[in-house]
Order: sequence, then C-alpha cells, then structure tokens
Amino acid sequence: MNISSDLEVDHFNIWVTNPKKAKERLNNIGFTSVPDSLSQVHKGQGTAGRYFNFLNGYLELIFVYGQNELEENNKKNNKLDFIERANFQKNGASPFSIALKVNDYNVEKIPFKKIRYHQDWMEENANIYSAENSKTHLKEPSIFVVYPKIESERFETLSALKNIPEEYALWREFYKHPNGAQKITDIIITSNDLNLNTETIKVVNGIENVTVKNGKEHLMELFFDNNIQGKSYDLRPELPLIVHL
Repeated sequence: MNISSDLEVDHFNIWVTNPKKAKERLNNIGFTSVPDSLSQVHKGQGTAGRYFNFLNGYLELIFVYGQNELEENNKKNNKLDFIERANFQKNGASPFSIALKVNDYNVEKIPFKKIRYHQDWMEENANIYSAENSKTHLKEPSIFVVYPKIESERFETLSALKNIPEEYALWREFYKHPNGAQKITDIIITSNDLNLNTETIKVVNGIENVTVKNGKEHLMELFFDNNIQGKSYDLRPELPLIVHL
C-alpha cells in the first residue's frame, strides 16, 4: 500500500535571495508569471512570493520581504524553519519546500509529527501544519500541509479555465505559457548528505510523481507534460532548477 495515498502535492517553493532575477530567468524560457502587484505578501511572516501557475499546482519563489517581521515571527514560532530556510546560502539548508494537501481533509491523516501554525494572512481558525523534521533536518526539503481553502485550483485542460468566474477572468491568462507547459508530471529533489529513512522523507517518497534523493547539491528537476517536447533548461546558477518540457 502507498503510505502516502491520502497526500498530494499542492504546490512547491524555492527560496531565493533575488526574486526579480529568478523570476526573469523563468520568464525568459517561456513561463508566464503572476504580476507582482497580484502576488501575495505573507502578512506577519516577513515573506512574499512570486508565482507561476500550472493546471495542477504552482511554483512559488519565496523570499524575505521584511527582515524584522521574519525575526519577530521566528520568536513567536521558534519550532518553524523560516529563518533557517531563508539563510540557505549560509547554512547549507535545502531551499525547497513541498506543500501537501490531504484528500478528504482531516488533520489526523497527516502521517508525520507536525507543528500547528497560524498567521495573520490566514483565515480565522485555519492552520497550516508543518513537519517537525523541517526545523531539525535542514537537508530535507521543508514539508507542510495546507488547509482546503488555500489549496490550489486544479484544471484538467486549458479549456477548463473557463470555469474561473468572469470576475476573475484575468487569472485565466496566468495559466497559459508560451513554452507550452501545462501540467507538472514529475518532481525530483536532490540534496546532499540526506537521510532517506526519516519519517518525512519516507512519506514524501511515497507520493506519486515525487522523488527526494541524495546527490551532489541542492537541485530541483521539474517535468512538464511527461517531457513531451524533449526540451530541457538548466537555470543554474540563478535558480537550482532544471526544467524539462
């Protein structure tokens, strides 16, 4: 039995120090980004994101938006890993996060030790659950579970974007990429000096189309549409990312 059958990837993050340069790197290979003016600031957390939407999830480039706010949040939530991940260049932490969603949402289904987290930008009485390991095992990607109201929308095809209400019709355009990418079909995350037998890594490696493995460096490989175009783009050093279209 798949140990993670109740879990799916909702979205994934890459911590960056220069969001403008990182976003431009993705734009230059044909990805459409959500405009900065519509991109979320995580109030109370000290971070913000730059977003790339796909039919079955999204990529967030996450970065420090307010250092003081980040540090204040860390004092209140010192079991979480924001400070460590934001300093990935200095401490060797993995710059990647994987946000999971639980099918038929029930907190009891989360199969690893977790920390409840609430912040100003979330709805009242709503919580994210972060893996306890993400603070203590920095070579692992950071793992957390979102609640239903903030799960990413899923669309089977581009034509299904018509289901986005007319008042939000502008958002339909952010799923359309000049390079032809539509769906994420595989995610491979590499880290160095990784323990593959921790509770969280076993869970993540049990999720369909996700692999976390040991290698020489921190690297994410994203495969779109089963690599139907046979193209690959290595975005290093601006991003620790290889894209397969």
